[in-house]
Amino acid sequence: MNKYIITAIFLILYSCGSGIEYDGPNSRTYTYILKNNTDIDLLITSDFGRMELIPVGDIFQCKVIVEDGYSGGLCSLELEIRIPNTKKGYRCHGLASNIEGLCFAEDYKIFTISAGTIFTEIAPRTYQYVLTPNLLENVFELPD
Repeated sequence: MNKYIITAIFLILYSCGSGIEYDGPNSRTYTYILKNNTDIDLLITSDFGRMELIPVGDIFQCKVIVEDGYSGGLCSLELEIRIPNTKKGYRCHGLASNIEGLCFAEDYKIFTISAGTIFTEIAPRTYQYVLTPNLLENVFELPD
């Protein structure tokens, strides 16, 4: 009996498309790059619990595998860019219900590759945004 329940749960999850990776015949890999060209190292955190210190000149990169017709951006629904050892930085959200007004651009520009995006396509399905020194001029005091 348990075997049938587990099989049924697996089939339901599989048929609903849980997760963000697909392996169908029309799937494509998209790569997103944030390049740190500021004058200081930056701490970048995504909502998947991924936190990386990105030295000057280095990149924060993520990949997502999706079906044709995808128009999303980045690989998560939250992004925080913080100056290490301070509470200063930016916090951006991909859901309108979470917007805090603490992003360096309009939030939707980070989470889409449609018209108005901040990303530049540098290769097929590879998008990049360069973080420049003037980004640090208007950082916010981030809440805990």
